Amino acid sequence: MLKKKTFLVFRHPHRWTKLVDVRHPFKWTWLDQEKIDSFFSRDVRIKNTFRDFLAEGFTGLVWHNDGEWASYAWMSLPETDGPPHLSRWIKRLPVYWIFYCRTKEKYQGKGLFKASLSLLVNWVRERDPQAEIYIDTEAGNIPSKRAIEAVGFTPKGIITTWSLRLPKLSLVLLGRWHQDAPHAEAVK
Repeated sequence: MLKKKTFLVFRHPHRWTKLVDVRHPFKWTWLDQEKIDSFFSRDVRIKNTFRDFLAEGFTGLVWHNDGEWASYAWMSLPETDGPPHLSRWIKRLPVYWIFYCRTKEKYQGKGLFKASLSLLVNWVRERDPQAEIYIDTEAGNIPSKRAIEAVGFTPKGIITTWSLRLPKLSLVLLGRWHQDAPHAEAVK
């Protein structure tokens, strides 16, 4: 089955970002094997995906409250392959790329996604002040687009991917990045 997806791409300027204030009772922590097993033990698919992300060298964080996860975000590093949903040539770019972010529905609207983005951006700026930082979101995800822009990211084109999953074979993923394409074209 051939599947097409369109992603809005954003780039963060070479500056620090204001940390987003998230009020009690939420706390955040970096994800490691122990935290993954603790917060995601009930969802084997997510737990295994996050274990794979750690094995790939990705960095992730989780917001939590009373032992329950509320939101998470992951980022690839220049020394790792990029996010798994992008085509091979994009994944090989030596950049930081934020991906696989989610906030539970009951915790949405509390600033957790924006707080995750600001924490990740500032962590990168400490590590490498001149680093290139990107993030993408599906074209129809307007709340994510607004949050991404609120943290200081600016549009950097559109990525279109085509995936083909054949029975008993792996996924074939092709993609094209139109770096100057305006986001308005994809959001229509």
